[in-house]
Amino acid sequence: MTRTADLDPMYASLEQTTRFAWANLVSIVWISVGWFLASLPVVTLGPATVGAYRAVLSLRDDDSDGIDRAAVLETVRRQFVHAALLGLLPLVLFAIAANYALAYLASGTVVAGLLALCCAYAGLYAWLVSMPTLLGLATGKPVATALKDGFLWTARHAVGAVALGVVTGALLVVTSLLTVAVALLFAGVAFALHVEFISSVSGAESRVTTVVTER
Repeated sequence: MTRTADLDPMYASLEQTTRFAWANLVSIVWISVGWFLASLPVVTLGPATVGAYRAVLSLRDDDSDGIDRAAVLETVRRQFVHAALLGLLPLVLFAIAANYALAYLASGTVVAGLLALCCAYAGLYAWLVSMPTLLGLATGKPVATALKDGFLWTARHAVGAVALGVVTGALLVVTSLLTVAVALLFAGVAFALHVEFISSVSGAESRVTTVVTER
C-alpha cells in the first residue's frame, strides 16, 4: 500500500464515524464525559483512553446492546500501568520541549533551540504511535505486541497517521471553541474515528497481502 493510498480511507472513515456517532449519540456522550473526567488527573490519560477505545469497540460489536461496562472496567484494570506510562510519554516529551524552548527564548542558545525541536518531534511521534498502541491494549493485546504493532502501523502508514493526528487536533479545536462540546463530544467522536480509520487501513492492507500471497 502506498502512502497516498493512506489518504483515501480518511474520507470514508469520517463519513462512517459521523453515521456511527449519530446512531449512538447518547453512548458517545457518555464515553466523552467519562474520558474527560477520568483524564483530569493527567496521569490517568492513558487508561482513560484505553477505556474509551474499549467502549467504542463494544458499541461496534454486532451483538452488543450498548457499552459493555464490565469489559471496559476489566480492560482498564488489566492495562492500567502500561497505558498510564504510554499516555504520559508524549506529555513528558512536550513538557521538556517547552522548557528548552523557553531556555532558547531567554538565552538564544542554538543547542536549546535544537533540543526543543527534537523533543517536540519525538513527542509528536510518540503521540501518533500511542493511538494504535493504546487501541491494541484495548483489544487485549500484551503491551509488547501492542507497542510493536503501533510502531509498525505508524511506520507503514506515516501519511495516514499524520492525517489522523491533524483531524484529531482539528476536532479538539472545534469542540473547544464550542466550550461544553469538548467534554460532551470530543473523546467519543475522536476515538470512534481512530478505531474506524486504523481498522479500515489495517483491513485493506490485510486484503492486499492475502491477494499477493494467493498469486
